[in-house]
Amino acid sequence: MELAASEPWGNMKKIFFRFFFLICVLFITPFSFLQSIPVIDSILGYYFNAYEAICLQFNKWIFHIVPNTKVPNGNGDYPEQWMTLYTSLLLALIGCIIWSIIDRKRKEYTKLNYWLFLAIRYFVISNGFSYGIFKLFAVQMPFPNLSQLATPLGDFLPMRLSWMFIGYSHSYQVFSGFIEVLAALLLLFRPTATLGILVSLGVFGNVMMLNLSYDIPVKINSITLVILCLWLLTEEMPRLFQFFFFNRALPSKMLVFPFSTKRGRIIARLTKWIMVIFWIVVPTMLSIQTLEKRGKDLVSAAIIPVGYYDVLVHAKGKDTITIAGGDSTYWQNIVIDNISGGSIKSVDSRFRLRYGRAYFNYKIDTVHQHISLFKSTADSIPIVQFHFQIKDPETIIFSSTDNKEAIYLLLRRRQKPFPLAEKQFHWISETNR
Repeated sequence: MELAASEPWGNMKKIFFRFFFLICVLFITPFSFLQSIPVIDSILGYYFNAYEAICLQFNKWIFHIVPNTKVPNGNGDYPEQWMTLYTSLLLALIGCIIWSIIDRKRKEYTKLNYWLFLAIRYFVISNGFSYGIFKLFAVQMPFPNLSQLATPLGDFLPMRLSWMFIGYSHSYQVFSGFIEVLAALLLLFRPTATLGILVSLGVFGNVMMLNLSYDIPVKINSITLVILCLWLLTEEMPRLFQFFFFNRALPSKMLVFPFSTKRGRIIARLTKWIMVIFWIVVPTMLSIQTLEKRGKDLVSAAIIPVGYYDVLVHAKGKDTITIAGGDSTYWQNIVIDNISGGSIKSVDSRFRLRYGRAYFNYKIDTVHQHISLFKSTADSIPIVQFHFQIKDPETIIFSSTDNKEAIYLLLRRRQKPFPLAEKQFHWISETNR
């Protein structure tokens, strides 16, 4: 079906289209969903590095946003992201003015609008598959670990609270992933794409509200996806209005196949399915790798029973220290998690302090019965190393191998310390719990 030119557009519609088109090209980029392909990613790296330099220069001249001081760890709202957004808006505005002057005699942008619609549609599809598949495998939000369960609720920040809320329920997370994948599948095919736009708007609108309401630092990305879904919906709004209010079924002007030749149709369909397979395979493989890693961690953690341990005795040299003694290295309890990590109820600054606990990673030497505690997985030198002795399934003795400061810990594991970890479910409830 050939794309037919529409009636002349109004001036405001043309100006808005130019601005929106430039924003999409500059901020989202038409190739961003191909970044995970190694060869293309290395080529696009030159573009992204150049654009980052431009954004930093504009920030120096105009915006004056303080650059990020920490390495991004999944956070999508770090300062450089806002620099990029503001720079893209400014450049799009300047570009729109220049474009409007140079191309002022243009009557419409029907064909360019179609290709923009198609690019945005596939951008939303790629995000639906990516986020959805990770949730289908329940790896995006893990079940709260023992360290988190041992932390008072009031010590958590809203983002971590929301992450644990979703991660607590395997079925809810899988259901959320299913809806996101369903939205991508509906958008994938032209006959169901209009329904896919509506489902996608609901899905990503909910994600956006979660991010805004719980201070989850992926606000820019989620708001962008909602705006893109609204733009797709706007293009289909005349059809929806006629259908819902006048019971009339009109053909879509955007969900058409633009290639009239057999060769063009074959190339288009082949390109489409190569991208779709890639978008499905990559997050699936990453999810499987994550599950395999967690399985290996479970095996390694089984040497020392996973659990919440009260510190019955904490001694340094010949002195026993207590919480009343004011020693910052006093350990009140210790959690051994099943992901080669754990935490201590302590303000010991040698560890990663977070949510009122001191976090660590550990490695176990089964030959010498040693456990080494590290500040992070990147460290090669342990903070402290203990010889461990498992007296019984509930009692462990840690004794320091450091001759400078002998440390002795007598640990007693609690049985079923947290009812929340039992994943309770009742069809019949006599009262609120």
